[in-house]
Amino acid sequence: MALEITEAFVKGTGQAAPRTSFLSPEEKITVRARLINAPDGTEDRIRWTVRPVGPHTGPAVPATFVGKELSFQGSSSNGRAGSRQPNPPLEYEVIASAKVEGQTLEARLPPTSFIRQDEPDIVRQEYADYGTSFQPRLAQISMPRRAILNTGNYAFIVEEDEGKLEELLAQVEQEANRILNDDVQEQKVKTRGLRPDTVVVSPGPSVLEVGPLGDTEPQGDDVCGGPRVKGACAGPILAGRNGIAETTANNRKVRVDLSQLVTSAYRNPQRNRAVGSKSPDSRHTRGRALDLDPRALTVPGKDSRQLMCVLEAAGDRIVGSGNSFTERGSATFLDCNDVAADHVHIQR
Repeated sequence: MALEITEAFVKGTGQAAPRTSFLSPEEKITVRARLINAPDGTEDRIRWTVRPVGPHTGPAVPATFVGKELSFQGSSSNGRAGSRQPNPPLEYEVIASAKVEGQTLEARLPPTSFIRQDEPDIVRQEYADYGTSFQPRLAQISMPRRAILNTGNYAFIVEEDEGKLEELLAQVEQEANRILNDDVQEQKVKTRGLRPDTVVVSPGPSVLEVGPLGDTEPQGDDVCGGPRVKGACAGPILAGRNGIAETTANNRKVRVDLSQLVTSAYRNPQRNRAVGSKSPDSRHTRGRALDLDPRALTVPGKDSRQLMCVLEAAGDRIVGSGNSFTERGSATFLDCNDVAADHVHIQR
């Protein structure tokens, strides 16, 4: 006679096929056993014991059972203090035993086959542990196409809408580059007979607290009619003494790559708490937010305060002013030209 465990599986809502990983307490784990060459009816007397592995795994419900099939739910003892390291998986050792004709038979899943969470379910478990309003489905967990979008603790990220984080970055980058190249050609190049103070190129629209920002360097005999920032003209371009318009607007042809500026994108709930966020429902945990820090960026005619305002203005145009703002840390809101600011937060 022999006792063997024949299968162990989880069948979650909407799942196409059974699997062995699970989410606690939502999904039930089912384990089946059989007796070989034993009298009829003895399988109904198989006794089950389920033991949690590690202090982070809570007790199974039920932890013991009698019958040929066991269904139980797990529980989590993970903390919610925040961490920059991945959580270990919840896992259970399952033991089946039976007394038949004076013999005690036992079967157990080997350690390599314990009921154990895989990484996507470890990520999902964090959301369950924190009780977030958004609880991701397996279909919303994926490997990021760009590593810069993953500032969490795992190889996977969660996106409420797949691909929207990368799309947000691309849209903000396009708008920021538009702002950095939006000077207006007031006088056609080669126009003659102009007064020396005639504006040939004017800065584009005002940018939040820093006002209009020039994006053009004077050419020929034309002159810069405003301040110089980092050695480059930050104001209008004037015709100069020869009275000829010689400057083409936006001749710097600035192009910034915002991927270099991403300091935070997707964050799992534990990482989100570890960096100081007080909101478990932060858009970062839903794959719907970016933090961008331009302070190390070099752009002719722009200082770091002005670049902070450029990014916030770009975000305003994409997601609206209520969803694009400048911060220091995770909870101090500042004007974009405040020297204490360390990033712009943009969310959908």
